[in-house]
Amino acid sequence: MSAEAAWRGLVVALVVFAVLASGNLVRSAEGMPLGWQRSVSLITAKVVDRMANLFSLNRPYDWAAEQLGIEQGGGDAEFPTTTVPTSPTTTALPPVRVPSAAAPLRVVVAGDSTSIGVGDRLKVAATDNPELAIDVKGKVSTGLTRADYSNWGAETERLITTLSPELYIFMVGANDQQSILEPDGTIVAFYGKPEWEPAYRARVAAIMDLAQGEGRRVMWVGEPNVGNSKIQEAVTVINRVAKEEAAKRPWVKFFDLADVVSGQGGGFSEYVTFEDGETVKCYSGDGVHLSMKCLDRAMDEMLPSIVKMYAPNGATTVAPSGDGKSQPADPGEQGTTPTSSAGN
Repeated sequence: MSAEAAWRGLVVALVVFAVLASGNLVRSAEGMPLGWQRSVSLITAKVVDRMANLFSLNRPYDWAAEQLGIEQGGGDAEFPTTTVPTSPTTTALPPVRVPSAAAPLRVVVAGDSTSIGVGDRLKVAATDNPELAIDVKGKVSTGLTRADYSNWGAETERLITTLSPELYIFMVGANDQQSILEPDGTIVAFYGKPEWEPAYRARVAAIMDLAQGEGRRVMWVGEPNVGNSKIQEAVTVINRVAKEEAAKRPWVKFFDLADVVSGQGGGFSEYVTFEDGETVKCYSGDGVHLSMKCLDRAMDEMLPSIVKMYAPNGATTVAPSGDGKSQPADPGEQGTTPTSSAGN
């Protein structure tokens, strides 16, 4: 096959895909940061989608997506609101249920694409922990800012109602360096303006409060430092806000992933040397997503902190991915108040 024929075939395939999945093109354009690029992309995508709908060209994709359970809409539900407390809550919590292989602890991992990597590697790390049932529900290109594209407030409510997790692990921030919008597209706060941080804090608080109740615990995983300065600026603020809000709520733990995989001086480094002397390439090519090997090293800290929630006196042992030797649990979470009951 000639290069010209291959190129034509590729163009035809892309056009066919664009027509079949025209609704997804619109959603992808809606998820772009505000600006002229988004406006142009959205207009183009809507034209393609209308033509596809007019001639029913996207029906095969819609049918297949329905059969596979693929969601194709962000929904119009409002992002839940909450009152941000100014001081730590001192309400005592019931102890976490001691799970077993027959009745495992229900764990749901949600958030953006970084949460998918964390959830997948946590499942691998917990292979020898049959008392944990881990369900990964992350979504790529999502966050807390663009509820018009993906409403994590409404989705958290749905996950809590349908899956009844006993531990809700949440991680977002890598896509949130943009303005905050309501589900109907109303702009709440422009990114870079003074009102942005309080508005984002309210959404962080809402997720934490939505997951409260029935003895449930929340583990908020901070984003690692990244190699993109613009994203890092937002991640620094987001991690600080999440850590501060977690400290006000005894049912929430803040797991400082950035601290676990930081380079010298606590900042971003593509290669990280751990305490046992092993140097690991920690980031993929985008400088945002962690490599599997680095995530596995992070699980050496995260898994014990989870097990400690229900293990008697917090004493447990896990096999780390680094040297293969067992070590005592040493939780990497931060930001928990000492007012909660044992087993928090």
